[in-house]
Amino acid sequence: MLQIHSIRIAAVAALGVLLVLWGGAWAQQEPKAGASAFEVRVLEAQVPPEQGERYEVLYRMEVISVLRSTSGVKPGETIVVRSYASSQENPNSGDAGPKAPALLAQGWMGIAYLNPDPKASGPDARQQFIIAANGDSFEDIPQGPPSLRWTE
Repeated sequence: MLQIHSIRIAAVAALGVLLVLWGGAWAQQEPKAGASAFEVRVLEAQVPPEQGERYEVLYRMEVISVLRSTSGVKPGETIVVRSYASSQENPNSGDAGPKAPALLAQGWMGIAYLNPDPKASGPDARQQFIIAANGDSFEDIPQGPPSLRWTE
């Protein structure tokens, strides 16, 4: 009887571990899945002159194409993205949270995963965003022209 009870406990424990691992993997993918996705070009990066270990960065970006969004932003429009970065000396100094995204240079082109900025107000609020997937909010565009999809 004791042996059957031990097998049940081990099976429940193994199931619990699998659920925790599956939930962790799902949580890492979820920020990108629910976010707006744009192909963008960085027009300007506003970095504060005095930077602490972690600081806010404002990007002005031109939308090249809209991959997924309900915001009403169209290709050719300019959006403002509020992000953050870490100092070069201590990129992960004491941060318990997610890693900071890399600082993007003017002219950078890629895919941005964004959420509407909760602090945005006024007529331009639909064009103001924050990063959605923390350190994974910006991805380089794969080789080839933007938005090019090959079909066979």
